[in-house]
Order: sequence, then structure tokens, then C-alpha cells
Amino acid sequence: MAVPQSNIQSTVVVVGGGVVGCFTAYRLASMGAAVTLLEMGGPGSGATGNSAGNVQPASGDDDAYRIALGAESLALWRKHLPQIKEWGGVDYQEQDVRYLYAATNDPEEIDVRRILDDLRSAGLKAEWVDGETAREIEPRLSPSITGGTLHQDCIQMEPKLFMTALSRAASAAGANVVGGTQVVGLDIAAGQAKGVILQDGTTLECSSVILATGAWTSKLMSDWLGLELPVEPYGLQKLHLNLGTPPPLHCAVRWDGVNIVSRKDGLVHAGSSFDPAGFDTKPSLQAQEWLLERVAAIMPGLEPSGVENIAAFAASTPDRIPLVGPAPGVDGVFLNVPSTDGFLMSAALAEMTTQLLMNGERHPLMDRSPLARVDAG
Repeated sequence: MAVPQSNIQSTVVVVGGGVVGCFTAYRLASMGAAVTLLEMGGPGSGATGNSAGNVQPASGDDDAYRIALGAESLALWRKHLPQIKEWGGVDYQEQDVRYLYAATNDPEEIDVRRILDDLRSAGLKAEWVDGETAREIEPRLSPSITGGTLHQDCIQMEPKLFMTALSRAASAAGANVVGGTQVVGLDIAAGQAKGVILQDGTTLECSSVILATGAWTSKLMSDWLGLELPVEPYGLQKLHLNLGTPPPLHCAVRWDGVNIVSRKDGLVHAGSSFDPAGFDTKPSLQAQEWLLERVAAIMPGLEPSGVENIAAFAASTPDRIPLVGPAPGVDGVFLNVPSTDGFLMSAALAEMTTQLLMNGERHPLMDRSPLARVDAG
């Protein structure tokens, strides 16, 4: 699609075509807003396309609040997926997944039982299973597993295919989805956003700008508005394991910070290993060995015939709380930045931003967001 010219106006411009930006454009367009989504690459070409495609509350070291927020997002995913699939016209291979949070000793069991309590408090389906029951569900699990929390409220899909469907659904809802377009600045007059400045020097006029720019948000806000925001790149190393002919996993597994989940295309996604290189992250043999060691320890019966190492980076925010809401010190600029589980949180963040812009409704998360503590100067 052609780059928009300076005489074209849009009520809202969304910058960033990852899952958060694309979901936000889809929801705004569905509510009747005139939306243009600008993405330098293609939809999901960054961290989203390299994710596990998990909609999994309690995907990391989450507290009760984040698990409840994840449950809220999961419900929104389930609400919108049928229409996204219909309008997007793509089979993105979604499936319901059971996740075992495995324990092999007493300290791990204490942590895993806390997750069980928090999942149940959030209204999610979960139960405790002993080690024998876990191995009946998935015989390839390690004999060292003494028990675990079996979380039965998760969805998994192929993220690149989903992003194709979501971007098409956003277009079908009325959004103008434009790829290959780099935004290099904001047009601000008298403290109000008037548009975004494109690399070719033209300006796309609008009344509101939503920045769904992930790990790049801090640099962009510093360069464009002089705001220092607590967002850092968080490098991640992941593996795709080819099992050959053996059947897929009967349940996904989380242990020692690593998620292991089968995709419907036959690959097993295992991740992640933290990479301090941030923006400069590259596939690492050391990270591959670290991940394979953990897979072998918790699932010794899993014997991959091939391994692909993937490097990506997400955004890291304080306490893993998203930056969502109005940018300090300027009207008409809004941030929509998750932490390291953007795929899960995207539906909730899109809904929060949509309700704020369309109905003036402010979600309680916005008062907990690190944005509330930023000094606009």
C-alpha cells in the first residue's frame, strides 16, 4: 500500500505493527474510529513473530495482579478470535493448551502452589496434580517431577500466521494498514499532537497518536519529546525443536523459567533464555545449550531431530507493568507498551486504549503504570 500523503488525515495513527499495535488498530476501527496503522516492516516482523504465540496467564514470574490482568486479556482474546479468524481469512493454527508448572523439589513446589492459588483467584481453570498423574498425561516427563499446577486456560497459535490474520481483520474493520513506513518524529503544536512525520518528510495529520513501539519507546520518546521512560530492550533466545514423527506434547511444560509447548505445525517452541545484548541480540550457541539442557532435564523423553535458534528482543518495564495511557506533558499522544509478555497482554492493552480514546474510560492499570510516575518536566 502506498505511503500516505500529507493531505490525508486520520483521526488516530498507531505507530508499530506488532501484536499490540495491530490489535489496537483493529479494536479502534471496529469501534468506528478512522485509524491508520504504520509499520516499518510487516505486521509482526519483530518480537511478535518470534514469540511462542502463547496466550498464557502466569507466563513468567507473575504476581497475583499480573495473573488477574492476564486473565482479563485471555477473556478478550476468546471474545475477539472468532471475528479475527473470519475477517482475516487465515488459519493461524490456534489450539487450547494445558500447561504444567512442574516442581521437582520442595522450594519449587511452594512457588508452583502459589501460582495455583493465584490462577484460581483470577477465575482460571487450574488444579494440582502429583508426579505420577503428570507422567500419565505426558509420558516423556522426567521422573524427578514430584507434582505441579496443571493450568487449563491457555491458547497457543502460530504468531506469524496470526499477525497476517489480525492485520487483514484490522483492514476489514476499516483501518488503513501501511507497511514499509518509518515514522521519524511527531508534529507538536502548542502542546498538542497534530500528526506524525514520515521519513520522506511528509506529515500524516491526526488528532491522536498511539505509540505501540515496544522496546524502542524509550529512545523515541527521548528523541521526540525529551521524556525519559523506564523501557529497556530485553533480549531473548528461543528454540524451535523438530520432533520428526513422534506425537506432539500432550501438555506444555514450564520449569526453571523455560516454557516448552507444541505447535500445531509439529514444532516445539522452547524459551526463553535472557540475552543482555538487548537490541544487538543474535542467536547464541551458549543459549542454545542452556535451553537444551533444561528441556532434557525436565523432558528426557523428548528427543528433537533438529534445532533452530531464534533471537529477538521484547520491552522490559519496571515490575513488568505495561506503560499504557497518555504520555506526560503533551496532549494527543498515548503509549501502549507491554513488558515481556506482549502477546498475552495485547488484547487487554488494546481494549484499555480503545475505551480511553472512544469513551473516556480509564482502566485502573493506568494508575499503576510507570507512566503515572514520570515527570513531564
